[in-house]
Amino acid sequence: MNKKTLLSLSIATTLLSGCGSTPPTPEEKAMMNKMQQALLGKVQQLGGAQALLGQQAPQQQTQQAAPEPTISEAELLAKKASIDSTGGPAIFFRKKDGISINGEIYNDYEGSVANFGGNKLTGEFTYAVRNFDGSFNLKYHRANSSSAPVKIATVYKNGAVFKVRTVTNRTFTGNSVIPTSDGFIVGRSGSAFRYVIGNEQPSDINLLSGYHIAKYQNGDAASTGYILLEKDPRDENDDVGGLMDSFTNLGNTLGLNKVDHYVLVNLDKATPVPLDVNIKGKNIAEHSNCQRQNAVINKCENVEFKESLYTKLGLPNNSHYYWSISWVNTPEGPLAFYRTSTKVKVVDIKNEQVHTLFSRTLGVNQFTLTEHLDGKISIKAKLGFSDDEIHDVADYIKNNSTNIEPIQKLGA
Repeated sequence: MNKKTLLSLSIATTLLSGCGSTPPTPEEKAMMNKMQQALLGKVQQLGGAQALLGQQAPQQQTQQAAPEPTISEAELLAKKASIDSTGGPAIFFRKKDGISINGEIYNDYEGSVANFGGNKLTGEFTYAVRNFDGSFNLKYHRANSSSAPVKIATVYKNGAVFKVRTVTNRTFTGNSVIPTSDGFIVGRSGSAFRYVIGNEQPSDINLLSGYHIAKYQNGDAASTGYILLEKDPRDENDDVGGLMDSFTNLGNTLGLNKVDHYVLVNLDKATPVPLDVNIKGKNIAEHSNCQRQNAVINKCENVEFKESLYTKLGLPNNSHYYWSISWVNTPEGPLAFYRTSTKVKVVDIKNEQVHTLFSRTLGVNQFTLTEHLDGKISIKAKLGFSDDEIHDVADYIKNNSTNIEPIQKLGA
């Protein structure tokens, strides 16, 4: 408390004590009592009686969160082994409010599930839980395990930078964090680092020049060995580039040329796998300052385009690359599926061949993969008002002899 405040309180106390020779009237006594009560309340706020005596009130100690205890990689691996002793294979599917495991929504008592990476053949998965303070906890679990999940790291976000601190006292920083079935990957400009539970030394991943790790991954890097990259944005002020992009997008829509906006790369630095999917479809329009004109038309002053997996109605934004690209591991090797404006194709990565599964001149609406517990992959495509389905993709590839092309080359 400063000296001016103490002096004011002392003067007020003297005045209230009645230093004059004339006895106060009843009205003056009532007023003095009210002033005394107000003064006592102020004194209590400023430190109580010690303030009146000029003594400094003891300062409260600032409560700081104690650092989390750390464990060794061997201890964390032992906890993982305990979880893995029960449970088994599972079918994972992303939902708007979390993840579905074997047809049931998976919930965590600490918060909402924001992202995950899972291996259907083993049932192993790592997921991110959003905390109330804006941070995330990364946890490992196995589908249908009788053990509780184990926390492996905490993720803090500051602007566009992520900081990941594991329970084994390792720290990573980067621009993206991708959960995998056995840990996570942290991406930076031009490089990435892979953390695997129990490994003492994280491994580094060299990314392609001009690409970065895609924000959403519809495939598990750990089990397939591949991660999806997105092409870096061009200078928005480059008018020539913008004009060329417009022609490229038109040609891609008409099926006249291919794009390489998305590429799968092997974690072991193998040949990249370009996928003919356009980057433009990931954004949806958000209108504001709208006025209703009639029953079906709203006039809006502003429109902003934002990346979103879902539309305003809560339905999948099927033009987003997440719903247009998927890759899985099979007993025959990894397969990558993607949808262009008119076709659905599968890349047999091992044999470097691309098979056309569905085709429709007026466009393919969407496709859905079903990963069976025995390793079989089924795919269903919506072609206008009708559906078409292939029950066993691996068997189809084995017996197919038409509409086969070599794997796309980067920049071709």
